[in-house]
Amino acid sequence: MDTDRSLLFSAWKKLVQVYVVSFAISLVAGTVFVKVLHVQPERLFELSSKRLSYAYPVFESGVAHGIDMGVLLFAWNIAGAMITLFFIYAAALFDPDHSQSPPRWLRSIFCGRSRMKLLCYLPGCAKIEAEPLRRLYVWLMVPFLGLMLLGIESGLQVSTATALFGSFFSAFVALLPHGVIEIPAFALAGAVPYSANLLIGTKTPGSPTHLVFQKVETHKRQLPILMITALVIVGLLLAGLIEAHVTPLLSASP
Repeated sequence: MDTDRSLLFSAWKKLVQVYVVSFAISLVAGTVFVKVLHVQPERLFELSSKRLSYAYPVFESGVAHGIDMGVLLFAWNIAGAMITLFFIYAAALFDPDHSQSPPRWLRSIFCGRSRMKLLCYLPGCAKIEAEPLRRLYVWLMVPFLGLMLLGIESGLQVSTATALFGSFFSAFVALLPHGVIEIPAFALAGAVPYSANLLIGTKTPGSPTHLVFQKVETHKRQLPILMITALVIVGLLLAGLIEAHVTPLLSASP
């Protein structure tokens, strides 16, 4: 139990760190693109907010029907967080020993035996020989890649907003108040599957495939997932309300 929670905490720290590092690198890169390479900041800002733009029509429709914007932001964020957390439950679909168990159609997609050569180039994959374990390892790495992408998007948004509006403070304050709650909450949801990724990284060499899947299943059962889910819900609800009602006031202040 202590080892599982230690892995969870390590995974959470790594996810927060990858967001911060990705944000910093992207912030510098965005500034270089605009100031040195003379890329139009509008294009970069549109690129960095492309994913969120798909939700704008839903937000507008919800507000038009009297739904609080903070609740809409919470619904958007909690959907992503719960999907990320679900990755740990989908891990069993990669187990070749249960490929004939229901749902067979879904297991046939996850449980391929052909070698996916591109996976070998991802960190930690080269040492994993068994294809099902390599696929599982990459699947459980998705939260890491997701926080990296989020950091890149955030850094570009701040750098381009600074160029557009002439104020780094205004651009940064639009992200910081809710971000200090939202990012740790996202990282906590992602830490559940990503901690299993760290577990595979330490247990895979020399271990039979079925034993690794058993260890991942045991690890999942030892984690306080219900408590983690409750913390993520509370954190993202608070972050959504701050983003909708507090951040605009701070951004509007001189």
